[in-house]
Amino acid sequence: MTGPRIGLALGGGSARGLTHITMLEVFDELGLKPSVIAGCSIGSLIGSAYASGISARDIREHTERLLSNPVDAFNYVFGAKRARLPDLLALRGLTSLHMQGEKLVELALPDGIPALIEHTQIPFKVIATDYDAMEERVFIAGPLVRAVGASIAIPGVILGPTIDGHVHVDGGVTNPVPFDHVCEGTDFVVAIDVTGRPPPPVRLHHSNMELAIGSLLIMFHQLAELRRKVKPPDIYVAPPLIAFSWGDFFKLKELFAAAQPAKDQLKRELDSLITKRLTA
Repeated sequence: MTGPRIGLALGGGSARGLTHITMLEVFDELGLKPSVIAGCSIGSLIGSAYASGISARDIREHTERLLSNPVDAFNYVFGAKRARLPDLLALRGLTSLHMQGEKLVELALPDGIPALIEHTQIPFKVIATDYDAMEERVFIAGPLVRAVGASIAIPGVILGPTIDGHVHVDGGVTNPVPFDHVCEGTDFVVAIDVTGRPPPPVRLHHSNMELAIGSLLIMFHQLAELRRKVKPPDIYVAPPLIAFSWGDFFKLKELFAAAQPAKDQLKRELDSLITKRLTA
């Protein structure tokens, strides 16, 4: 009997999405490979590396080198990668300073990523939002870095590319946990939801940025719950990440530790589903 055909959806949640790496480790540890992966926002970033054939362990090691501390990150970006600050920033008027989404993706991804989505080892779908058409956009072909750059484009923070004449923003605006795109042709669907709820304020009151990002997280959570009620996936895992904010990219050890119970849950539920299928 062939192995199960598993559809895997990796949702958006900014820094919280780094815990997708621990969830991917479960597949490697169980000797499983998803048949198709759909990623939104940071889920598209990490999912693109895994779909390209890079193991979860290698993704973890690359991420630890990149985000061990701000100094090492700075040296990596402006030293090893020879990036220039004007390449990273986009200034469109005095009130519009953004980071360039495509450039961030290019700098963040490890070596070995194909240029085109259709050349990944595992079929991969990138979820973004077409701002001008006011609808979800699913990329299954074309430049991988460009598509992921659109998917991670947090409004007001990261500038997404213009594709086919349309502005694109974060995929979470329309589909924060895109499990509906990995149902066809699979035996069961696994969804990883890292949206959570807004964290408590860093100081006495929420900053403007905390309120803006927190409001997006609320919207992401509500959208994901609505989609889940319509057609629930077979496995739905939501690591407890309320203690972490959207920008906690340098808290890798803490994020991975917080996600360990969810990793154990995913391993148990995957093992149980596969056992039932084999004994049916």
